[in-house]
Amino acid sequence: MPRVRAVVFDVDGVLTKIDSVWRFIHEHLGTWEKARVYAEMYRRGEISYAEWARLDASLWRGTTREEIEDIMSRVELRDGARELVLFLKSRGVKTAAISAGLDVLTNRVAKELGLDVAVSNRLVFKDSKVTGEVEVIVGYGDKGRVFVEVCKSLGVPPSRAATVGDSDVDVDMMRRAGFSVAFNPKGREVEEAADVVIRSETLYPLIDVFRPLV
Repeated sequence: MPRVRAVVFDVDGVLTKIDSVWRFIHEHLGTWEKARVYAEMYRRGEISYAEWARLDASLWRGTTREEIEDIMSRVELRDGARELVLFLKSRGVKTAAISAGLDVLTNRVAKELGLDVAVSNRLVFKDSKVTGEVEVIVGYGDKGRVFVEVCKSLGVPPSRAATVGDSDVDVDMMRRAGFSVAFNPKGREVEEAADVVIRSETLYPLIDVFRPLV
């Protein structure tokens, strides 16, 4: 394929060591048991993704921004993330993150890694406290659409962009990309959508994957 000019990453489980920022916050605030009820309602088709997100965030209402930021500071970047992004940038490749998680983590990760673009759902604060609302920008089935928009903002056609994902939420954007990597895939559909499957505790192997492509 032609040279890859942009790489778009998932965040939870790929750039970070946690599978879900939602669950990570719930576990730290002691709201996970209540949140599991909402997750089951979504899986049964009783509520939309946006409703699920708002119900989740409602459990955190009144939590201060400082508390949320403290919890986010405990999320570790995956080993090799910095080196991978530095390698891509050294080759003139644009980098971006798209997450169905929350901006309180995605923006921190993007800033630390020096990514060009970061898109995720926005946790709403008022007077430095969680309002219980979420602005849903990346819904469960939205990553393909958002991927195309991100490529446009970077000035790179989707056919010249690569994606790195791990779950079924990433499948649509993986299928739209010119090249895709399934990183520790959580299901068969993710593997089948990828050009390369990598199973590793670190992101270092991706440097070798992208070296001939960039």
